[in-house]
Amino acid sequence: MDPAKFHDVFAQDLPRSQTRVMATAQRPGSVGGLSGASGVPAWRTVPSWYVVATADRVIPAAAQRFMAEHAGSRVVEAEGASHVVMMSRPDTVVRHIEAAYRATR
Repeated sequence: MDPAKFHDVFAQDLPRSQTRVMATAQRPGSVGGLSGASGVPAWRTVPSWYVVATADRVIPAAAQRFMAEHAGSRVVEAEGASHVVMMSRPDTVVRHIEAAYRATR
């Protein structure tokens, strides 16, 4: 991704000082990474949890909700969160991980 656009597209809810570092450290994507077969999806046999980042400019929230519903996920929404919800809303993500842990023990 163009480093000049990284903040506005990928992580608009983080400080620019942090996204400059992220943009510099990003690894390039590959067509193979997006087009290769992944095998049987784990969500067919393993319970699934999903955090919808409602302000994600990479994967729209509606698409995330569709994927989560298709997988039968337990969903929470992080209002105003960007694509890097795990960095901008770590408490929300950790609480959802802890809920998954408790539900599967």
